Amino acid sequence: MKNQWHEPFKISEWIKRSFSILNITVLLIAAVFLLSEFRFDWCERVIGNYIATSNNTRPETGIIWKTGKQASNAHVHLNDIIRNQQNTERSANQASSFSDLAKRLLPGQWANLDETRFKQFYLAMPDSVAKKIIRPVELAWILSSRNIKRIFCEGKSDGMEIYFLDQDNRVIRQIDFNQPMIDQAEKQEAPFKGSLNDIKKFEGHIYPADIFFKALLSLPREMISSLIINPRKLLMEKGKIVKAGISNEAESGYIQMGFEFNTATSNGKGSEVVFIKGREWAVWRLNMLLAGEKN
Repeated sequence: MKNQWHEPFKISEWIKRSFSILNITVLLIAAVFLLSEFRFDWCERVIGNYIATSNNTRPETGIIWKTGKQASNAHVHLNDIIRNQQNTERSANQASSFSDLAKRLLPGQWANLDETRFKQFYLAMPDSVAKKIIRPVELAWILSSRNIKRIFCEGKSDGMEIYFLDQDNRVIRQIDFNQPMIDQAEKQEAPFKGSLNDIKKFEGHIYPADIFFKALLSLPREMISSLIINPRKLLMEKGKIVKAGISNEAESGYIQMGFEFNTATSNGKGSEVVFIKGREWAVWRLNMLLAGEKN
């Protein structure tokens, strides 16, 4: 029996020990273990389940954890950027003028402005301010150019920058809409506190609101868009329109119209006049209709 604890002295004894019941049993168990692992992958499943259940209790260290944390933070930051930009675009779409848009865009914020709205904002501005921004002839040339793909507005501390970009995002023309321009535009765009009867240039061409709009809506639809360049300006005012007037003066192919709003409050009566420009030929057509209504 002692010899069994040492290396066998004979080949027969070595074979006998190698093919003993104990060795064969251990070999079979190991073979079954390996075959079942290859077939069912139960070892990986057990280890994976253990790691998953103990994941919250293990310290967050190592390069994998750091990479995952950085990726998670990047996704959160990107979602914040997208959400903020969507809010900025939504706010910019509600703007009624260049001055309003400049107030809505904080420094570093930006928004795209389509060509139609740019024209509406430009034409709604007083001529003295519009010419300082860009000359009408130059604007017509830029907008008719095939190189212009989009109009990009960026807020800054003292106003707004407007860029005309080509398809490669190269700047074709840059406009600086600064604070003095904003102040001048707001001053001239501000409603007149009073009645149309107090403004001399509307004398003889003041009509009740129902007669004015009845004549206006009888015109072709494409002509109405040339008559009231920025109709949203009327919708933003409080009160009801009681009168409308047409100016006796034309300037640069446009005629100013005034809309008197009844702004009566609990403190007493009140009225104010909102000014909107229309193309001269369309306004004169409307004026002819209104003259016929008078007669």
